[in-house]
Amino acid sequence: MNFNKILTLFVAFSISQNSFSQALVSYRDKIETAKTELKNSISAFSTCIVKSDINKCVEELAKNTANDEYKKYIVGGILYEIDPDQSLKFHKEAYLANTLEQNFILEYAIELHRNGQYQEAAKLYELYSQKVPNDIRVYVWLTDCYINTNEIQKSIQNWQKTNHSENHISIDNAVFTIYGKTTQIKTRSNLKSEIEKGKISNFYPLLFLDINWESDWWNTTTQKYFLNEDFQLAQNTLGEKNDDYKILKSYLEIKKLQENGEIDQIKNILLENKIILENNPIPVFGEISSDLLRICFADNLLTESEFYTKRGAELLALAKSTKDKDLLNIYAYLQATVDGKVMPEIDKLGWKEFKDERFTKSYFIGKADAIKYDDTELREAMLDFPNSSYLFWLKAKCAKMENKPVKNDLIEAIKREFKTFGTDQNKSSYRLKSYMGTLASEI
Repeated sequence: MNFNKILTLFVAFSISQNSFSQALVSYRDKIETAKTELKNSISAFSTCIVKSDINKCVEELAKNTANDEYKKYIVGGILYEIDPDQSLKFHKEAYLANTLEQNFILEYAIELHRNGQYQEAAKLYELYSQKVPNDIRVYVWLTDCYINTNEIQKSIQNWQKTNHSENHISIDNAVFTIYGKTTQIKTRSNLKSEIEKGKISNFYPLLFLDINWESDWWNTTTQKYFLNEDFQLAQNTLGEKNDDYKILKSYLEIKKLQENGEIDQIKNILLENKIILENNPIPVFGEISSDLLRICFADNLLTESEFYTKRGAELLALAKSTKDKDLLNIYAYLQATVDGKVMPEIDKLGWKEFKDERFTKSYFIGKADAIKYDDTELREAMLDFPNSSYLFWLKAKCAKMENKPVKNDLIEAIKREFKTFGTDQNKSSYRLKSYMGTLASEI
Protein backbone atom coordinates (compact mmCIF):
# COMPACT_ATOMS: atom_id res chain seq x y z
CA MET A 1 0.00 0.00 0.00
CA ASN A 2 1.50 3.40 -0.97
CA PHE A 3 2.14 6.22 1.50
CA ASN A 4 -0.66 8.49 0.20
CA LYS A 5 -3.26 5.75 0.61
CA ILE A 6 -2.04 5.02 4.14
CA LEU A 7 -2.18 8.72 4.98
CA THR A 8 -5.71 9.00 3.57
CA LEU A 9 -6.92 6.05 5.61
CA PHE A 10 -5.25 7.41 8.75
CA VAL A 11 -6.89 10.81 8.36
CA ALA A 12 -10.32 9.26 7.70
CA PHE A 13 -9.93 6.99 10.74
CA SER A 14 -8.84 9.92 12.92
CA ILE A 15 -11.81 12.03 11.87
CA SER A 16 -14.18 9.11 12.48
CA GLN A 17 -12.70 8.44 15.93
CA ASN A 18 -12.82 12.11 16.82
CA SER A 19 -16.50 12.41 15.82
CA PHE A 20 -17.48 9.39 17.88
CA SER A 21 -15.49 10.47 20.92
CA GLN A 22 -16.83 14.03 21.14
CA ALA A 23 -20.06 14.63 23.00
CA LEU A 24 -23.20 15.06 20.94
CA VAL A 25 -25.13 18.30 21.26
CA SER A 26 -28.77 19.29 20.88
CA TYR A 27 -29.60 22.92 20.18
CA ARG A 28 -33.38 22.92 20.40
CA ASP A 29 -33.35 26.71 20.74
CA LYS A 30 -31.74 27.05 17.31
CA ILE A 31 -34.33 24.67 15.85
CA GLU A 32 -37.15 26.74 17.34
CA THR A 33 -35.56 29.95 16.01
CA ALA A 34 -35.36 28.41 12.54
CA LYS A 35 -39.03 27.44 12.73
CA THR A 36 -39.98 31.00 13.66
CA GLU A 37 -37.91 32.51 10.86
CA LEU A 38 -39.43 30.08 8.33
CA LYS A 39 -43.02 30.59 9.51
CA ASN A 40 -44.11 32.72 6.55
CA SER A 41 -42.31 30.50 4.03
CA ILE A 42 -43.95 27.39 5.49
CA SER A 43 -47.36 29.07 5.33
CA ALA A 44 -46.77 30.03 1.69
CA PHE A 45 -45.68 26.45 0.94
CA SER A 46 -48.89 25.08 2.49
CA THR A 47 -50.95 27.33 0.22
CA CYS A 48 -48.81 26.55 -2.79
CA ILE A 49 -49.23 22.77 -2.63
CA VAL A 50 -53.02 23.17 -2.70
CA LYS A 51 -53.05 25.25 -5.86
CA SER A 52 -49.77 24.72 -7.73
CA ASP A 53 -47.37 22.12 -9.08
CA ILE A 54 -45.54 20.49 -6.20
CA ASN A 55 -42.10 20.80 -7.82
CA LYS A 56 -42.44 24.58 -8.06
CA CYS A 57 -43.56 24.72 -4.43
CA VAL A 58 -40.55 22.72 -3.24
CA GLU A 59 -38.20 24.86 -5.29
CA GLU A 60 -39.62 28.05 -3.77
CA LEU A 61 -39.39 26.69 -0.23
CA ALA A 62 -35.79 25.58 -0.76
CA LYS A 63 -34.71 29.17 -1.52
CA ASN A 64 -35.18 30.09 2.11
CA THR A 65 -32.61 27.71 3.58
CA ALA A 66 -29.48 29.57 2.40
CA ASN A 67 -26.50 28.33 4.42
CA ASP A 68 -28.45 27.78 7.64
CA GLU A 69 -28.26 24.11 8.65
CA TYR A 70 -31.13 24.47 11.11
CA LYS A 71 -33.43 25.78 8.39
CA LYS A 72 -32.32 22.91 6.16
CA TYR A 73 -33.21 20.52 8.98
CA ILE A 74 -36.70 22.05 9.27
CA VAL A 75 -37.30 22.02 5.49
CA GLY A 76 -36.10 18.41 5.31
CA GLY A 77 -38.71 17.49 7.90
CA ILE A 78 -41.47 19.31 6.01
CA LEU A 79 -40.59 17.44 2.83
CA TYR A 80 -40.13 14.03 4.48
CA GLU A 81 -43.55 12.70 3.43
CA ILE A 82 -43.72 14.80 0.26
CA ASP A 83 -40.42 14.60 -1.64
CA PRO A 84 -38.00 11.92 -0.37
CA ASP A 85 -35.16 13.00 -2.67
CA GLN A 86 -35.23 16.62 -1.52
CA SER A 87 -35.78 15.59 2.09
CA LEU A 88 -32.65 13.43 1.96
CA LYS A 89 -30.69 16.29 0.38
CA PHE A 90 -31.58 18.81 3.08
CA HIS A 91 -31.05 16.43 5.98
CA LYS A 92 -27.70 15.38 4.56
CA GLU A 93 -26.57 19.00 4.18
CA ALA A 94 -27.65 19.78 7.73
CA TYR A 95 -25.77 16.76 9.09
CA LEU A 96 -22.58 17.55 7.17
CA ALA A 97 -22.67 21.10 8.54
CA ASN A 98 -22.68 19.77 12.12
CA THR A 99 -22.00 16.07 12.59
CA LEU A 100 -22.39 16.32 16.38
CA GLU A 101 -25.95 17.70 16.42
CA GLN A 102 -27.99 14.71 17.61
CA ASN A 103 -31.17 15.91 15.87
CA PHE A 104 -29.30 16.03 12.57
CA ILE A 105 -27.74 12.62 13.20
CA LEU A 106 -31.10 10.96 13.82
CA GLU A 107 -32.91 12.48 10.86
CA TYR A 108 -30.06 11.75 8.46
CA ALA A 109 -29.92 8.17 9.73
CA ILE A 110 -33.66 7.81 9.05
CA GLU A 111 -33.15 9.20 5.55
CA LEU A 112 -30.31 6.77 4.85
CA HIS A 113 -32.39 3.91 6.24
CA ARG A 114 -35.40 4.41 4.00
CA ASN A 115 -33.02 4.94 1.07
CA GLY A 116 -31.71 1.40 1.62
CA GLN A 117 -28.30 2.50 2.96
CA TYR A 118 -28.59 0.21 5.95
CA GLN A 119 -24.96 -0.01 7.00
CA GLU A 120 -24.46 3.77 7.03
CA ALA A 121 -27.77 4.30 8.84
CA ALA A 122 -26.89 1.73 11.51
CA LYS A 123 -23.67 3.56 12.38
CA LEU A 124 -25.55 6.79 13.02
CA TYR A 125 -28.33 5.05 14.95
CA GLU A 126 -25.71 3.46 17.21
CA LEU A 127 -24.11 6.84 17.80
CA TYR A 128 -27.44 8.47 18.58
CA SER A 129 -28.51 5.67 20.93
CA GLN A 130 -25.44 6.27 23.09
CA LYS A 131 -26.85 9.72 23.87
CA VAL A 132 -30.53 8.76 23.91
CA PRO A 133 -30.66 5.11 25.08
CA ASN A 134 -34.35 5.18 25.95
CA ASP A 135 -35.56 5.90 22.42
CA ILE A 136 -36.86 2.41 21.58
CA ARG A 137 -37.53 3.44 17.98
CA VAL A 138 -33.81 3.27 17.31
CA TYR A 139 -33.69 -0.39 18.32
CA VAL A 140 -36.55 -1.11 15.91
CA TRP A 141 -34.67 0.62 13.12
CA LEU A 142 -31.42 -1.14 14.01
CA THR A 143 -33.22 -4.48 13.91
CA ASP A 144 -34.25 -3.76 10.33
CA CYS A 145 -30.86 -2.37 9.28
CA TYR A 146 -28.92 -5.30 10.68
CA ILE A 147 -31.16 -7.95 9.17
CA ASN A 148 -30.66 -6.26 5.81
CA THR A 149 -26.88 -6.34 6.26
CA ASN A 150 -27.12 -9.99 7.33
CA GLU A 151 -25.86 -9.26 10.86
CA ILE A 152 -28.51 -11.50 12.32
CA GLN A 153 -27.35 -11.69 15.92
CA LYS A 154 -27.23 -7.89 16.15
CA SER A 155 -30.70 -7.74 14.63
CA ILE A 156 -32.11 -10.16 17.21
CA GLN A 157 -30.37 -8.37 20.09
CA ASN A 158 -31.84 -5.02 19.08
CA TRP A 159 -35.30 -6.52 18.63
CA GLN A 160 -35.16 -7.86 22.16
CA LYS A 161 -34.39 -4.33 23.39
CA THR A 162 -37.65 -3.04 21.88
CA ASN A 163 -39.70 -4.94 24.50
CA HIS A 164 -42.61 -5.56 22.12
CA SER A 165 -45.16 -6.43 24.79
CA GLU A 166 -44.81 -2.95 26.30
CA ASN A 167 -44.09 -0.91 23.18
CA HIS A 168 -45.94 -2.50 20.27
CA ILE A 169 -47.68 0.73 19.22
CA SER A 170 -44.41 2.66 19.24
CA ILE A 171 -42.85 -0.16 17.21
CA ASP A 172 -45.66 -0.01 14.64
CA ASN A 173 -45.23 3.73 14.28
CA ALA A 174 -41.44 3.45 14.06
CA VAL A 175 -41.75 1.06 11.12
CA PHE A 176 -44.29 3.33 9.45
CA THR A 177 -41.87 6.25 9.82
CA ILE A 178 -39.44 4.47 7.51
CA TYR A 179 -41.79 2.75 5.09
CA GLY A 180 -44.94 4.89 5.07
CA LYS A 181 -46.33 6.25 1.82
CA THR A 182 -44.66 9.39 0.46
CA THR A 183 -46.30 9.62 -2.95
CA GLN A 184 -49.73 11.12 -2.28
CA ILE A 185 -49.03 14.81 -2.81
CA LYS A 186 -46.95 14.11 -5.92
CA THR A 187 -49.67 11.77 -7.21
CA ARG A 188 -52.25 14.53 -6.74
CA SER A 189 -50.03 17.03 -8.52
CA ASN A 190 -49.43 14.63 -11.43
CA LEU A 191 -53.14 13.83 -11.77
CA LYS A 192 -53.96 17.54 -11.97
CA SER A 193 -51.23 18.06 -14.55
CA GLU A 194 -52.72 15.31 -16.73
CA ILE A 195 -56.21 16.78 -16.32
CA GLU A 196 -54.91 20.10 -17.62
CA LYS A 197 -53.71 18.20 -20.71
CA GLY A 198 -57.23 16.83 -21.27
CA LYS A 199 -57.29 13.51 -19.38
CA ILE A 200 -60.54 14.21 -17.52
CA SER A 201 -60.93 10.60 -16.36
CA ASN A 202 -58.28 11.49 -13.77
CA PHE A 203 -60.92 13.35 -11.79
CA TYR A 204 -62.00 9.98 -10.39
CA PRO A 205 -58.66 9.02 -8.77
CA LEU A 206 -58.01 12.66 -7.87
CA LEU A 207 -61.15 13.17 -5.79
CA PHE A 208 -60.98 9.66 -4.38
CA LEU A 209 -57.46 10.42 -3.18
CA ASP A 210 -58.54 13.69 -1.55
CA ILE A 211 -61.35 12.09 0.41
CA ASN A 212 -59.48 8.88 1.31
CA TRP A 213 -56.08 10.32 2.21
CA GLU A 214 -53.87 7.82 4.04
CA SER A 215 -52.60 9.54 7.17
CA ASP A 216 -50.89 6.28 8.12
CA TRP A 217 -51.34 2.53 7.57
CA TRP A 218 -54.35 2.45 9.88
CA ASN A 219 -56.29 5.64 9.21
CA THR A 220 -57.61 7.74 6.36
CA THR A 221 -58.89 11.28 6.43
CA THR A 222 -60.34 13.89 4.08
CA GLN A 223 -57.91 16.55 2.91
CA LYS A 224 -60.49 19.35 2.82
CA TYR A 225 -58.26 22.02 1.31
CA PHE A 226 -57.30 19.71 -1.54
CA LEU A 227 -60.86 18.45 -1.95
CA ASN A 228 -62.43 21.92 -2.18
CA GLU A 229 -59.86 23.03 -4.76
CA ASP A 230 -60.14 19.88 -6.86
CA PHE A 231 -63.93 19.63 -6.75
CA GLN A 232 -64.19 23.22 -7.94
CA LEU A 233 -61.85 22.31 -10.79
CA ALA A 234 -64.08 19.33 -11.67
CA GLN A 235 -67.17 21.51 -11.65
CA ASN A 236 -65.57 24.14 -13.87
CA THR A 237 -64.06 21.60 -16.26
CA LEU A 238 -66.89 19.08 -16.59
CA GLY A 239 -70.01 21.14 -15.96
CA GLU A 240 -72.88 20.21 -13.69
CA LYS A 241 -74.77 18.26 -16.37
CA ASN A 242 -71.85 15.94 -17.09
CA ASP A 243 -72.46 12.31 -16.00
CA ASP A 244 -68.98 11.95 -14.49
CA TYR A 245 -69.49 15.13 -12.50
CA LYS A 246 -72.82 13.81 -11.17
CA ILE A 247 -71.18 10.57 -10.03
CA LEU A 248 -68.32 12.40 -8.34
CA LYS A 249 -70.62 14.90 -6.65
CA SER A 250 -72.89 12.08 -5.47
CA TYR A 251 -69.94 10.14 -4.07
CA LEU A 252 -68.72 13.14 -2.08
CA GLU A 253 -72.20 13.83 -0.73
CA ILE A 254 -72.63 10.21 0.30
CA LYS A 255 -69.27 10.12 2.07
CA LYS A 256 -70.19 13.25 4.01
CA LEU A 257 -73.60 11.83 4.96
CA GLN A 258 -72.01 8.62 6.12
CA GLU A 259 -69.37 10.48 8.12
CA ASN A 260 -72.12 12.44 9.89
CA GLY A 261 -74.27 9.34 10.43
CA GLU A 262 -77.02 10.65 8.14
CA ILE A 263 -77.63 7.54 6.05
CA ASP A 264 -81.32 8.06 5.21
CA GLN A 265 -80.58 10.27 2.22
CA ILE A 266 -77.98 8.01 0.63
CA LYS A 267 -80.54 5.90 -1.21
CA ASN A 268 -82.20 9.00 -2.68
CA ILE A 269 -78.90 10.37 -3.97
CA LEU A 270 -78.06 7.08 -5.70
CA LEU A 271 -81.52 6.82 -7.27
CA GLU A 272 -81.69 10.46 -8.37
CA ASN A 273 -78.35 10.19 -10.10
CA LYS A 274 -78.98 6.69 -11.50
CA ILE A 275 -76.03 5.01 -9.76
CA ILE A 276 -76.00 1.23 -8.94
CA LEU A 277 -79.44 0.84 -7.32
CA GLU A 278 -82.40 -0.51 -9.36
CA ASN A 279 -80.04 -1.88 -11.99
CA ASN A 280 -78.43 1.49 -12.70
CA PRO A 281 -74.83 1.56 -14.01
CA ILE A 282 -71.85 0.67 -11.86
CA PRO A 283 -69.23 3.46 -11.98
CA VAL A 284 -66.24 2.34 -14.02
CA PHE A 285 -63.70 3.55 -11.44
CA GLY A 286 -63.30 0.55 -9.16
CA GLU A 287 -62.25 2.26 -5.94
CA ILE A 288 -65.35 4.46 -5.93
CA SER A 289 -67.62 1.58 -6.96
CA SER A 290 -66.15 -0.59 -4.22
CA ASP A 291 -66.71 2.11 -1.61
CA LEU A 292 -70.27 2.80 -2.75
CA LEU A 293 -71.16 -0.89 -2.74
CA ARG A 294 -69.64 -1.30 0.71
CA ILE A 295 -71.87 1.53 1.92
CA CYS A 296 -74.93 0.00 0.23
CA PHE A 297 -74.30 -3.39 1.84
CA ALA A 298 -73.59 -1.87 5.26
CA ASP A 299 -76.74 0.26 5.17
CA ASN A 300 -78.91 -2.59 3.83
CA LEU A 301 -79.66 -0.83 0.54
CA LEU A 302 -78.47 -4.00 -1.20
CA THR A 303 -77.58 -7.54 -0.15
CA GLU A 304 -74.40 -9.23 -1.34
CA SER A 305 -76.22 -12.35 -2.47
CA GLU A 306 -78.85 -10.51 -4.51
CA PHE A 307 -76.32 -8.23 -6.17
CA TYR A 308 -73.97 -11.11 -6.98
CA THR A 309 -76.78 -13.24 -8.40
CA LYS A 310 -78.28 -10.49 -10.54
CA ARG A 311 -75.25 -8.46 -11.54
CA GLY A 312 -72.17 -10.54 -10.85
CA ALA A 313 -71.60 -11.40 -14.50
CA GLU A 314 -71.98 -7.73 -15.45
CA LEU A 315 -69.47 -6.72 -12.79
CA LEU A 316 -66.95 -9.31 -13.94
CA ALA A 317 -67.33 -8.24 -17.56
CA LEU A 318 -66.80 -4.60 -16.59
CA ALA A 319 -63.67 -5.50 -14.64
CA LYS A 320 -62.23 -7.40 -17.61
CA SER A 321 -63.07 -4.69 -20.15
CA THR A 322 -61.57 -1.89 -18.05
CA LYS A 323 -58.72 -3.95 -16.54
CA ASP A 324 -59.70 -2.43 -13.20
CA LYS A 325 -58.29 -4.56 -10.38
CA ASP A 326 -60.61 -3.00 -7.79
CA LEU A 327 -63.70 -3.96 -9.79
CA LEU A 328 -62.35 -7.51 -9.98
CA ASN A 329 -61.71 -7.40 -6.24
CA ILE A 330 -65.36 -6.46 -5.61
CA TYR A 331 -66.40 -9.47 -7.66
CA ALA A 332 -64.02 -11.74 -5.72
CA TYR A 333 -65.38 -10.42 -2.42
CA LEU A 334 -68.96 -11.12 -3.49
CA GLN A 335 -68.04 -14.58 -4.73
CA ALA A 336 -66.35 -15.41 -1.43
CA THR A 337 -69.31 -14.04 0.55
CA VAL A 338 -71.99 -15.86 -1.42
CA ASP A 339 -70.23 -19.05 -2.55
CA GLY A 340 -67.90 -19.40 0.42
CA LYS A 341 -64.70 -19.11 -1.62
CA VAL A 342 -63.10 -17.36 -4.56
CA MET A 343 -62.77 -19.61 -7.57
CA PRO A 344 -59.14 -20.34 -8.57
CA GLU A 345 -59.68 -18.98 -12.08
CA ILE A 346 -60.65 -15.57 -10.65
CA ASP A 347 -57.57 -15.48 -8.43
CA LYS A 348 -55.42 -16.57 -11.37
CA LEU A 349 -56.95 -13.81 -13.50
CA GLY A 350 -56.15 -11.21 -10.83
CA TRP A 351 -52.64 -12.55 -10.44
CA LYS A 352 -51.64 -13.10 -14.06
CA GLU A 353 -53.54 -10.43 -15.98
CA PHE A 354 -54.23 -7.76 -13.37
CA LYS A 355 -50.85 -8.18 -11.64
CA ASP A 356 -52.38 -7.74 -8.18
CA GLU A 357 -50.84 -9.44 -5.16
CA ARG A 358 -54.17 -9.69 -3.34
CA PHE A 359 -55.37 -12.34 -5.78
CA THR A 360 -52.07 -14.19 -5.60
CA LYS A 361 -52.37 -14.46 -1.82
CA SER A 362 -55.97 -15.61 -2.16
CA TYR A 363 -54.94 -18.23 -4.72
CA PHE A 364 -52.36 -19.79 -2.39
CA ILE A 365 -54.70 -19.64 0.58
CA GLY A 366 -57.11 -21.66 -1.54
CA LYS A 367 -54.51 -24.36 -2.26
CA ALA A 368 -52.82 -24.23 1.16
CA ASP A 369 -52.92 -27.97 1.77
CA ALA A 370 -51.22 -28.74 -1.56
CA ILE A 371 -48.30 -26.30 -1.43
CA LYS A 372 -44.79 -27.74 -1.20
CA TYR A 373 -41.45 -26.06 -0.66
CA ASP A 374 -40.45 -26.58 -4.29
CA ASP A 375 -43.90 -25.63 -5.64
CA THR A 376 -43.49 -24.31 -9.20
CA GLU A 377 -46.35 -21.83 -8.91
CA LEU A 378 -45.03 -20.47 -5.61
CA ARG A 379 -41.63 -19.90 -7.18
CA GLU A 380 -43.31 -18.17 -10.11
CA ALA A 381 -45.36 -15.94 -7.80
CA MET A 382 -42.25 -14.93 -5.84
CA LEU A 383 -40.68 -13.79 -9.09
CA ASP A 384 -43.81 -11.82 -9.97
CA PHE A 385 -44.03 -10.22 -6.49
CA PRO A 386 -40.46 -10.12 -5.15
CA ASN A 387 -41.42 -7.79 -2.27
CA SER A 388 -44.27 -9.93 -0.95
CA SER A 389 -43.70 -10.85 2.68
CA TYR A 390 -46.65 -13.25 2.49
CA LEU A 391 -45.12 -15.37 -0.29
CA PHE A 392 -41.70 -15.49 1.37
CA TRP A 393 -43.33 -16.39 4.69
CA LEU A 394 -45.22 -19.17 2.88
CA LYS A 395 -41.92 -20.47 1.55
CA ALA A 396 -40.46 -20.46 5.07
CA LYS A 397 -43.55 -22.19 6.43
CA CYS A 398 -43.22 -24.96 3.84
CA ALA A 399 -39.55 -25.39 4.79
CA LYS A 400 -40.51 -25.78 8.44
CA MET A 401 -43.24 -28.32 7.68
CA GLU A 402 -40.92 -30.38 5.48
CA ASN A 403 -38.04 -30.29 7.98
CA LYS A 404 -35.85 -28.25 5.66
CA PRO A 405 -33.55 -25.42 6.82
CA VAL A 406 -35.83 -22.46 7.49
CA LYS A 407 -33.43 -19.71 8.55
CA ASN A 408 -32.64 -18.13 5.17
CA ASP A 409 -36.24 -18.13 3.94
CA LEU A 410 -37.41 -16.69 7.26
CA ILE A 411 -34.84 -13.88 7.06
CA GLU A 412 -36.08 -12.96 3.60
CA ALA A 413 -39.67 -12.93 4.86
CA ILE A 414 -38.72 -10.68 7.80
CA LYS A 415 -36.96 -8.21 5.51
CA ARG A 416 -40.18 -7.79 3.57
CA GLU A 417 -42.49 -7.85 6.57
CA PHE A 418 -40.65 -4.86 7.99
CA LYS A 419 -41.53 -2.85 4.89
CA THR A 420 -45.26 -3.60 4.74
CA PHE A 421 -46.56 -5.66 7.70
CA GLY A 422 -47.93 -7.62 4.75
CA THR A 423 -48.81 -10.85 6.56
CA ASP A 424 -50.67 -9.19 9.44
CA GLN A 425 -54.34 -8.54 8.76
CA ASN A 426 -54.33 -5.55 11.13
CA LYS A 427 -51.10 -4.08 9.75
CA SER A 428 -49.32 -4.48 13.07
CA SER A 429 -45.96 -5.84 14.22
CA TYR A 430 -47.34 -8.94 15.98
CA ARG A 431 -46.49 -11.28 13.11
CA LEU A 432 -43.07 -9.66 12.91
CA LYS A 433 -42.61 -10.39 16.60
CA SER A 434 -43.46 -14.03 15.96
CA TYR A 435 -40.99 -14.28 13.08
CA MET A 436 -38.20 -12.68 15.09
CA GLY A 437 -38.87 -15.14 17.93
CA THR A 438 -38.70 -18.07 15.51
CA LEU A 439 -35.51 -16.72 13.98
CA ALA A 440 -33.87 -16.45 17.42
CA SER A 441 -34.65 -20.13 18.02
CA GLU A 442 -33.11 -21.06 14.64
CA ILE A 443 -29.75 -19.41 15.34
